[in-house]
Amino acid sequence: MAEENTEVAGGVPEGPRLNVSQNEKNLIVAFLQFIRAKSGQGPISQEQAETLEIAIQCLEGTFNIDDGSYAFQPSRPLIDLFTEAEGVSSGESSLPTPTDADIAQANKLKEEGNDLMKASQFDAAVAKYNAAIKLNRDPVYFCNRAAAYCRLDQYDLAIQDCRTALALDPQYSKAWGRMGLAYSCLNRYDHAAEAYKKALELEPNQESYKNNLKIAEDKLKELESQRPAADANPFANLFGGLGGLGGGPGAGGLPNMGAMFNDPNLMNAASQMMNDPAMASVFQNLMGGNASIGDLMAAGQQMASRMQETNPDIIDNLRRQFQGGPDGSNPPPAPPQ
Repeated sequence: MAEENTEVAGGVPEGPRLNVSQNEKNLIVAFLQFIRAKSGQGPISQEQAETLEIAIQCLEGTFNIDDGSYAFQPSRPLIDLFTEAEGVSSGESSLPTPTDADIAQANKLKEEGNDLMKASQFDAAVAKYNAAIKLNRDPVYFCNRAAAYCRLDQYDLAIQDCRTALALDPQYSKAWGRMGLAYSCLNRYDHAAEAYKKALELEPNQESYKNNLKIAEDKLKELESQRPAADANPFANLFGGLGGLGGGPGAGGLPNMGAMFNDPNLMNAASQMMNDPAMASVFQNLMGGNASIGDLMAAGQQMASRMQETNPDIIDNLRRQFQGGPDGSNPPPAPPQ
């Protein structure tokens, strides 16, 4: 079971933390040290640096890493250990060309994995597909492993395997279909519908894709019917109880949030955005109560991007309000400390 926690180092809120062994924690520490060292080696923008720091803090919170955890120091840098175990030889490409013997052995391992799938031994099947992929990066192996991951409820891994299969073969319809299944299992029906549409473009007569597309679209319609009314203000009371953020004397120069979210132009833009089935799915996931900080950050970025595309003037106005005083002017100087 995961442990409930409210914040991580640096005060970033987060959800339940994973139960991890000490060796797993040490691995995460070594990885985070690699990220920090790498980011300090080359030119990096302020925005990129802030993004990396947020990512590091989220990983620290999720894996229960605190300052004391960094007392562990690996005997060798993580990149050296990885290169020794997995790196390619000098002069080789990242995907070496398999020999005929490699291909034959990989196909044998794939068939063994398929047999294990039929026997419901999904972890063992994943191991067989892993071994096959090491010998030959065949998109079929990735798609088969995605099926095993789906049976293990590891849908994010399944989606990534489908994406990898499509990177290797963009015409691989089964990878699109399996991706649609994984997205459906995550209740992300907008993405599922898009995946099934891609599969049908490649195989127009495949009935299973047609049926699954209809199910995904029906789920989207159901979500649309459950969304707030178009004239409802989803932000009307969001900041009502935060007092000091109202732009008054105690607001520290911040804009009047209550007035901002009663702006009819902003509310009209928000209503238009919520009419989008894809955004409706995002709101539904957030309102389900199971969203992590990563989900919230991704949703916020998606909503901001959609608003920027459709209503750039409103985004510019919001930016001016947050960067300036309540009327968009330059903020007053901070009082002396």
